[in-house]
Amino acid sequence: MPTGSLAKWQMILSEFDIVFTSQKAVKGQAIADHLAENPNDDDYQPFHTYFPDEEVLLVGAAEDMSEWCPEWRLFFDGAANSFGAGIGAVLVSPEGKHYSGAAKLQFACTNNMAEYEACIFGLKMALEMEVKELIAFSDSDLLVHQTLKQWITKDSKILLYHCNLLNLAKQFQSLEFRHLPRARNVFANALTTLSSMIQYLDELEIEPIRIQLQDKPAHCWVVDKASDKSPWYNDIKEFIKTGSYPPKASANDKGFLCRMVSKVFLNGEILYKRTSDLSLLRCIDEDEAQYMMKEVHSGVCEPHMNEHLLAKKIMRTGYFWLTMEHDCIDFVRRCINVKCMTMLYALLPLKCIA
Repeated sequence: MPTGSLAKWQMILSEFDIVFTSQKAVKGQAIADHLAENPNDDDYQPFHTYFPDEEVLLVGAAEDMSEWCPEWRLFFDGAANSFGAGIGAVLVSPEGKHYSGAAKLQFACTNNMAEYEACIFGLKMALEMEVKELIAFSDSDLLVHQTLKQWITKDSKILLYHCNLLNLAKQFQSLEFRHLPRARNVFANALTTLSSMIQYLDELEIEPIRIQLQDKPAHCWVVDKASDKSPWYNDIKEFIKTGSYPPKASANDKGFLCRMVSKVFLNGEILYKRTSDLSLLRCIDEDEAQYMMKEVHSGVCEPHMNEHLLAKKIMRTGYFWLTMEHDCIDFVRRCINVKCMTMLYALLPLKCIA
C-alpha cells in the first residue's frame, strides 16, 4: 500500500478514472521513415533536387550470374571491415566469359563508400572493354535507390561518389541497375573479402586465381601399385593358343597353368571362366576391375554393400578376375561412405531415462 505523498496523489487522481497503459515497442525504421516524410525544419532542402539522365538508369528484377543474358552484365560488391576495405567486380559477356577484378582500398572509408567505389571500378572496367550496353547488379539497397532517386543523397562523402557515377553513366548508351540479394552475388563478394583481408606490403599485383573443378576426392587418385601392361590372364591365353609356357616359368607355375586351362574357355580374344553351374564369366584386366567395382558399389543406385556381397554381385553380373575377393575388401575399406556408416553403427544407443 502506498504511504505518504504517494497515497495523497493516488486519492486525488482516483476521481479521474486514469488507467495506465504500457508503451508499445516502436520500430526504429518506422520513426526514421516518418521523420523523413515530415521534416520539422521547413527550411530543409536536399543537396540536389534534379536527376539527370533519368531515362538511362532503370531498375529491374534480380538475376543470377549463371543465367544466360544477351547483354553485358556487371556484378560488384564492396566492404569495409577490421582488416581494411576491398572492392570486387565481375564482368560477364553475352557468351558467358567472366572478367574479374579486385582492389584493396588503402584509405579509410565506410561500407557505403566501398560500395560506390566498387560500382565505379566496375563501370571503368566496362568502359575499357568498350561496353556500351550494360546491366549492373548490386546487393546494396542504398546505392541502387539513390541512383534511381528513390532515396535522397544527404551525406557529402556519398554525394561526390554519386556525381562521379552519374558522369560515368552518360558514357553508356544503356545502363540498367538491378538489385541482387547478397546470397546470389557470391562471386563479387568473394573477391571483395579476399582483397580486403590480404595485407599488401607496398604496390603488389597478384596473378589471376585459377579455380579448378575436381569431381573426385584426392584419395581416389592415389595409385597403390604400378599395373603391368599385359593383363593377368595373358599367359593363360598364350598357353591355350600355342601350348608353350612363359619364359622362366617354374614347376609350380606350369602346374597352375594346366589347372587354369581346364577351368577357362577362349572365344576369339575373350577369355571366360567356367563356374560350377556351367555359366561363363568374362575375365577382365585391372583397369576394368576398378571400374566394375566402382559402378557396382557406388553406381546409379549407390547400394554401398559390403566387400563379400560386392564380389558375389560382380560374379552374378558376369565378370571375374583372380584377386576379386581381396580387391573388393580393399575397395570397400577405402570408401568414405562405408566408413561413416560403420562409425554410426558402432555408436552405443542411449540409455532409457525413466
